[in-house]
Amino acid sequence: MIPSARLTRKLVAVLTMAHGAASSGADFNAPLELARRINHDSSCTRVTILGPCLCAGLPCGWRVSTFVPVAFVETVRRPGDSLLAGALLPDSIPGGATGTMSSRQANLDHTAEVHAWALGDLAWQLGGASPCPLCRPSDALVPTPPAPPAPLPCEPAASVAIALLSAWQPWLPALAYASELDEFNWRTGCRDLQWLAAMQMLPSLPLGQWGPLYPRQMRDLGTSALVYSAKTAYRALSIARDQLASFAAPVDLAGRMQQAFPAMSACFAVGAQPLPQAPFSPRPVQVSADGRYGWFYWRPVTCCVGAATLARCTQAPAPPAE
Repeated sequence: MIPSARLTRKLVAVLTMAHGAASSGADFNAPLELARRINHDSSCTRVTILGPCLCAGLPCGWRVSTFVPVAFVETVRRPGDSLLAGALLPDSIPGGATGTMSSRQANLDHTAEVHAWALGDLAWQLGGASPCPLCRPSDALVPTPPAPPAPLPCEPAASVAIALLSAWQPWLPALAYASELDEFNWRTGCRDLQWLAAMQMLPSLPLGQWGPLYPRQMRDLGTSALVYSAKTAYRALSIARDQLASFAAPVDLAGRMQQAFPAMSACFAVGAQPLPQAPFSPRPVQVSADGRYGWFYWRPVTCCVGAATLARCTQAPAPPAE
């Protein structure tokens, strides 16, 4: 089931209708609104000064360890829906894709469609209220490892990656994964299941307290709607990184996540339970009334920050004398 050129063109068209599509006032509506939701709160950035850094053998600033947001991932109950790009056209979905169920708090059997968007340095610079973003999302990029050969009869990963690449528009964040373009695999976990069978392995790789990572597919049993959505967002990034090579930052338990819709939460570790809750957290996660959720994915990075910049941002001591 390789995505057809016709399907790809339709998805490109509907994913780039953000300014003209009908959407609720709670939607992001534009990339700038998405950037404004990025929070530079210290609980997310976790800035640590490691010591002086050298340029040509001379002290030139400070080595800083921090977290930066590298992706925004949304899970939606209706194929083709999007918080970032507005409501998508029904005929853009292959075969109607009517099998998606909404994520509901009332049961522990959930499915959803998912879209993962890679965030660049501009989104970080425009985000939040802080004038001092320090390190950048580009500092988190690591060459993507070569993907294993696609098992058959699953869709070849390369064809899905090509379709995603063609959907990129300069005024939108880069689309790293769209489950509608990976329909058969997303509904069955086909590539993972065949790989696990070939390796004679069980799908038991734990994703912290969220349960198994494999198979990376839309359905999950035994978790609440909130945990399911966060886990599904992580699974989508993992597919984009490991199978499609469409996401350049590592995806592992060293990352952190943050709810961006329907509320802005505190950051939390991948696989952690419980998620930030009231009254224990000043910024708890919230259940979505319409089954749509948005998440930021943060990565740890280290970079060298100029002494003047760091002093202005953190009131750090002056660097060692040259």
